[in-house]
Amino acid sequence: TYMRTDSVRISDLALHELRDYLGKHYPAELPAEPVAYATDKKAQDAHEAIRPTMLDYSPDAMKEHLNKDQLKLYTIIWERFVASQMNPARVRSSAMDVTAGQAMFRVNASRVVEKGFYKVIKLLATKEDKDSILPDLSVGEELKLEGYRPEQHFTQGPSRFTDASIIKMLEEKGIGRPSTYAPIISVLLERYYVTRENRQLVPTTLGRMINEILVESFPNVVDAGFTAGMENMLDEVEESKRDWVVALKEFYGPFKSRIDEIMETLQSFRGSLDEATDKVCEKCGKPMVKKLGRFGFFLACTGFPECRNTKSIALARCPRPDCTGEIVARRKATGKGREFYGCSRYPECDFITYYKPTNSYCPKCSWFLVERFDKKKGSYKACINPACDYLHSQEDEHVADD
Repeated sequence: TYMRTDSVRISDLALHELRDYLGKHYPAELPAEPVAYATDKKAQDAHEAIRPTMLDYSPDAMKEHLNKDQLKLYTIIWERFVASQMNPARVRSSAMDVTAGQAMFRVNASRVVEKGFYKVIKLLATKEDKDSILPDLSVGEELKLEGYRPEQHFTQGPSRFTDASIIKMLEEKGIGRPSTYAPIISVLLERYYVTRENRQLVPTTLGRMINEILVESFPNVVDAGFTAGMENMLDEVEESKRDWVVALKEFYGPFKSRIDEIMETLQSFRGSLDEATDKVCEKCGKPMVKKLGRFGFFLACTGFPECRNTKSIALARCPRPDCTGEIVARRKATGKGREFYGCSRYPECDFITYYKPTNSYCPKCSWFLVERFDKKKGSYKACINPACDYLHSQEDEHVADD
């Protein structure tokens, strides 16, 4: 069914078909009365909830017709729809407190006693087998210490947003609609306000600067409550509770005046962030400065507009034998797509990598180190050389001369 809806309502026909299906396949888990769900007042309720059009098209039946990602998504939709009209699962939770001197340790365990809707969701269907069960102990019983593991943990800062977590935050704050969530993220990427690294959205220098200017210049507009309030105002206009011309004048007059004021300030702001360098333009001999553009920092000739020479900023030496080039950040000519890093002597040298170079070099093979990430290790540095297994440590760090 229609995928751009956040309604939880389903049609009477769909409800009837679902209860018939459960009566045939899961009769023990069919409740006496249909399960009702309350639709959020902010939900777009013109279309019913996302659901399969035919229950006979089970995930198993659709395997040969869908690719891997499509099947995963369809499985979620099909299973959750069927589960929504089944009996709840019942879980028995238990806890045990163990004291040792002034220290107290708590052990928690849970066991599924009635599977209910777990039966139809494959990831939960075997949950009972995986759950732990506490041993039968009595109050005051003495336990024998078999061993312990001293571990040190450090406070972690908040995780960066991913596509999923930023959408969840937008939903919680009442910003946007299902149809606008994806465009919000794509605009941030296309304008180079953020980049996507290891599935995380990382703000760029340009993005941070734009954010500071907007927060300082339009604190009321960039406030999370503004967008939610604007949507409430539009709802009032739709319901004829408010005149749209008056509502527009109340907002647009002060807003336009503030924009004109800020634009005048920004004209004098241009160029103030340029940073002097020791680089000299090879075309005209004038000094080059470090500038911030739409896609990050770059070197530009101070002889502009007579000389339009620009260069990417080198991040590391090219590791190819006999190549004198440097590794620079690149993007497709359209400005879209994932950022990558390649040799400045392209097309003579076609070396590229999608891992961001660091200012450190490998002590084993002298290739540059790159930033890597995985769920177990987190962020770390590793040698870009596929034939080298070096992982970065503080003791072995070789910082680039430049």
